[in-house]
Amino acid sequence: MMSIETRIQVAVARADLFICNALRWLAIIAVLTVVLLVAVIAFRRAAHLEGYDPYWIDYDAPGVDITSEGP
Repeated sequence: MMSIETRIQVAVARADLFICNALRWLAIIAVLTVVLLVAVIAFRRAAHLEGYDPYWIDYDAPGVDITSEGP
């Protein structure tokens, strides 16, 4: 049977391992979030620099009809 001091040491060691593991995963998640954010920003800037905008309509382009009647 373990003494109370040994039980306390085991509990503290388990808590320490849990906290260290949680911090490690938090750091990994933070790094992956930053990488994803940078990738999204880079993609949006690259799309903007290329002139791609899915909501932009060139009303003066040939063949564009914005009326409800159609061509």
